[in-house]
Amino acid sequence: MKKRETLLGFSGLALGEHTLEYRLDETFFASYPLSDLEGLRPATVQVLLRKANNLMELEFSFQGLMDATCDFSGDPFELELRNAFTVVVKFGEAFDDSDPDILVLPHGEYEVDLAQYLFELVALSVPYQKVKPELRETIEDDDLDEDDEI
Repeated sequence: MKKRETLLGFSGLALGEHTLEYRLDETFFASYPLSDLEGLRPATVQVLLRKANNLMELEFSFQGLMDATCDFSGDPFELELRNAFTVVVKFGEAFDDSDPDILVLPHGEYEVDLAQYLFELVALSVPYQKVKPELRETIEDDDLDEDDEI
């Protein structure tokens, strides 16, 4: 995926809701060398843009699949991934992305690059431990003693 494909040009969009779709493949993820993403199948990210006069809200959602190896049994399996988050885009004097929930763009900007947000949405959906669904319940039951509270 080329950089321009992750640019969202919002200046010509009408006020209201717009649904956008970004297809992320190996080309996109190649610029982020992260071994935790090996086995990730091409992903589609949905973005719901709500544009108002002085701000925008970007609602990101992702559902995808990854070929993984179970950390307990060593068996290969298909891991379902999903994640969602929202970013509010405001306009101010200078660019500021220090708050993960709010992005401030300088007045006069007409586009925003979503590449980092798209990457983080997918990367943060990968669990630390990859466990086959049929083992997950067994492991959770074994971890609970009779005295443990649920």
